[in-house]
Amino acid sequence: MPRPKFLIVLFDGLRPDMVRPDTAPNIHAFRRAWCTLPNAAATFPSETRVQVSSLVTGNFSGRPARARPGDNRSEGHGIIANAFYDPALGFDGPMDTSDLARMRQADAAYGGRLLAAEDLGSILHRADLRYAVLTTGKIGNARLLNWSAAERGQPVFSIWGPDVSSPAAAHDAVVARFGPVPEGAFPNSAVIRYAADILLGDFLARHDPDVAVLWLNEPDLSFHYRGIGTPESLEAIAAVDDAFGRIADWWRAEGRAAGWHIVTASDHGQITATGQLSVLAKLREAGFAAGKAIGPDADIAVKPGYAGNLTMRDRDPALIDRVFRWLVEQDWCGMVLSREPREGALPMAELNVASARAPDLWVALRTTDGPNAHGYPGTTLCDNPDIPAGGGIHGGLHRAELNTLLTLGGDLFRPESVVESPCAMTDLVPTMLGALGVELPGTVAGRPLRETLAGGPAAVDWREHVLRAGIGTGTGGYVQEVTVAEVDGGALHYLRGGRRVC
Repeated sequence: MPRPKFLIVLFDGLRPDMVRPDTAPNIHAFRRAWCTLPNAAATFPSETRVQVSSLVTGNFSGRPARARPGDNRSEGHGIIANAFYDPALGFDGPMDTSDLARMRQADAAYGGRLLAAEDLGSILHRADLRYAVLTTGKIGNARLLNWSAAERGQPVFSIWGPDVSSPAAAHDAVVARFGPVPEGAFPNSAVIRYAADILLGDFLARHDPDVAVLWLNEPDLSFHYRGIGTPESLEAIAAVDDAFGRIADWWRAEGRAAGWHIVTASDHGQITATGQLSVLAKLREAGFAAGKAIGPDADIAVKPGYAGNLTMRDRDPALIDRVFRWLVEQDWCGMVLSREPREGALPMAELNVASARAPDLWVALRTTDGPNAHGYPGTTLCDNPDIPAGGGIHGGLHRAELNTLLTLGGDLFRPESVVESPCAMTDLVPTMLGALGVELPGTVAGRPLRETLAGGPAAVDWREHVLRAGIGTGTGGYVQEVTVAEVDGGALHYLRGGRRVC
């Protein structure tokens, strides 16, 4: 048998309940033919560049639940949101992880550890194995998939141009051969076809990687700006399904015989935004001195979003408590996580997000399980002005945004099987590295998915339990809960879904 290789095909934002014979026949057929994990979940927060970082490091954004002091995994990968405010950086607002200038400044401030855990590019480079990335995602997506690709001579091709791609990808030569990158649209079908053309017509053969990632930014874009279940969103799913059908044809014809294994995955789901609410404006109306950054006129820095975060001046416990008590009195407030122990709040440490970079409070707006106009469950207000009413949103703990697609195909894996054990993006690196015979670095928190392997254990032990926190009960009370799962009694908490109960 040839040495195994892995191609990860990532469909950004794809909800597993939208993969059906009528919507995505190629992805659905692959899912039926190979080892699928219906209880795969995003890490928290369920935002794209957090999942990118979890994928390439095998770690969570903050320290894993029950991490022991001194454990190399204890601080996670450090990308705690798509944009986050860390007072230690001294920025005038949240750092967007697609702002390259700010990312470089943060990397310097963190001592060259913007990603605080070792990433896949580094691990494979040390093992003298090849790693290649082709992405249609945002600028930060391309950079975080391999932060130091240029220094290591590894190829990263991004549709955003040669400055975002690495030199080894030969961006301009690829464009000269395949034509200019198509204009973006909703759905982004032409860009998806273009990426598949490059992958199959150039990228795999020229770079001969041991691990490759193809990141497709649909249906995430069309979900956000056209809505979940709309004709445009179904066209976006059809576009990624057609691209995957071409990849599957190549795999059956030649790729599998050459040792290739295919992982199909999504990074998160989405739920539907019913309207906008500004947490910053609400705080100011209530008399709090809040702004984009802590400064002369602001004691509270607000990173807005459906799942936003709040950081207080000097981590003042009294101010944090006042803000928390006010939040839970608001009908629009959903789940609240606290960095430090606090009655009524869920501890960040139990959700794998406690770290030196974490905010004092994480606030997700209140969700419902009700359907949107097209019958897909999950709705919420959001604090994202660019998202229209009826558009999709993610970042929180609703089950429909946490549940992700994950299927492992190839000779190493069980065919025609369903593995119910919980897992996350964190587990792909240890699974692949184990197959490649590469020792795991100490910063990997995920587990190898032994139960997916042909000849491996048929199942692993796992259990669910509910973490509940609240102040009072019944009318006037505030209660929230999140369901987590543990595998083999381990330290990892896989997230299954959370909600405000009352």
